[in-house]
Amino acid sequence: MAFASSRIGAQEAIIKPCDLCEDDEDVNWFCKDCFQNLCDRCKKMHLKTANCKHHEVVSILEGIAITKEAVSNLCQDHNVPFSFFCRTCDQNICSKCLSKKHKKHDSIDIHEYQSELHKVLDTMLNEKETEKEQMTKNLVTWSEFETRCEKTLRENYTNIDKRVKAITSAATEEGEKLKKYLQSKEEGQMTESKESKEKIEARKDAYNAEIQAIKQNIPLQTTSSLNQFVKTSVSRLQSLKPLSIPTPRNSMFTIGSINKDQIRDMIGRDGDQRDASGPSRDKTKKRGKNVLEKWQIMKTQKLDIKSGCFSMCSSPDGSIWIGGKGYVYKMSSDCSTVLHQIPARWSVWSCQYISCLQSGDAVVSYGGPSCVDRFTSDGRRVDFADLSPNNTRFVAVFDDDKVAIAVYKDIFTTTSVVLLSKEGKRLNKIEMDANIASFCFDNDGNYVISDTKHQCLTTIDRKGTVLKKTEMKESNPERMACDRYGNILGIMGKNVFLMNYEMKVQQSFTVDCEDRIKDICIDKDNRLFILVDFKKVIVVKYLE
Repeated sequence: MAFASSRIGAQEAIIKPCDLCEDDEDVNWFCKDCFQNLCDRCKKMHLKTANCKHHEVVSILEGIAITKEAVSNLCQDHNVPFSFFCRTCDQNICSKCLSKKHKKHDSIDIHEYQSELHKVLDTMLNEKETEKEQMTKNLVTWSEFETRCEKTLRENYTNIDKRVKAITSAATEEGEKLKKYLQSKEEGQMTESKESKEKIEARKDAYNAEIQAIKQNIPLQTTSSLNQFVKTSVSRLQSLKPLSIPTPRNSMFTIGSINKDQIRDMIGRDGDQRDASGPSRDKTKKRGKNVLEKWQIMKTQKLDIKSGCFSMCSSPDGSIWIGGKGYVYKMSSDCSTVLHQIPARWSVWSCQYISCLQSGDAVVSYGGPSCVDRFTSDGRRVDFADLSPNNTRFVAVFDDDKVAIAVYKDIFTTTSVVLLSKEGKRLNKIEMDANIASFCFDNDGNYVISDTKHQCLTTIDRKGTVLKKTEMKESNPERMACDRYGNILGIMGKNVFLMNYEMKVQQSFTVDCEDRIKDICIDKDNRLFILVDFKKVIVVKYLE
């Protein structure tokens, strides 16, 4: 049968003779209905037959393709069309294969399987169409974003140019005022100098006239008359007082150094909306970047101190104060050298909390006794304050030399803060519904208090008014420090975390130490000092 014989390959189909006359000449046609190869003469006869006149006859090349497709849809073992698909073997099978070799396999009707494939393909195509549409929308959005960026950039350039011109104009105006002021001062001094010169010349003429008059009238006759003349003349000469030449005051103009931060503050700063720290409350203060962007360990210094170390603070002169057991130490700026070892009031008490005045003196509380001591930068201990009957705890100093001390309500609870002057005089006391775990001053002189009772950070002013509260979720810092940008650094266990002025944690990192972090401070060069394991200091480059 032609249908069966057409299972041969494409090359064989081309050289096969006509299926009707078996002639191998001019076999150029193929009947799709009968599945037969036809020569030119048989094609005409075939289409004239009543049963075949509606058959579709195509070229032999198209017939070869149809034959190949038919062969691909026939089971090679049983020479029948495929009617099932075996999922187990991932292949087409016929009904005989299904009952024998693929009997217990997972099979499905081939038409159903084709429908499934079409559905999968349609689903994928729909997804890709959706993605294509989304990309089209994104491109439109991106184009709009680029347009806004270009517009904003042009506006920023315009505003900066206007601001720079305004500042330049103001600076020029101030310069002209300064020049006029210096000129007026110089003119005034010149006038004063001219008047002084005229007075001196007049006095010189008076001197000369008086001297000449005396010389011309000296008596030569008697001693008595000469004696009287000399006395009179000496008196007249003594009454002549010379005028001193005034020292001219040079109107000097000293060229000042340019502060880049001040210029940026005058012109403006980048307000990147991604910066979660937000705008500064005080426009004179700069906002800092996150500490981890500049996190770089500069040095790890083991302290040459016999007793353990519990607290530390930086001094305006660059040195570092460290509170130990029974002693307070003044260290060099890199903590490598002990400059002063000063005995504390008690050898058994640890100097748990330490802060520094603008003079460079350290104020220390002992985490127990009611007294607070002052340790001078030249190596002496001075009684500072006695807060009896309360026991003291934390100590913090603001840059106006106001000293705040937290005091115990009982051994487990700290509920109040006493504010002292730099001389140790009590200014006020604030009672709070809180348990103070630590506190520090922010850049506005308000208290930032870690409250373990309510699990929050509370900011209050010096009168006790609550300004804001921030929930900390059981991560209240054990020690805190405020940098010059208003960020708060807190420690808990082995972790240091950075909070912005809104008390939102921006980043945190873990310090490699054996025990825990005891205290932190930031010096005038923006270095972060981390006191760990009671006898080691890690120095970190904090902010530029």
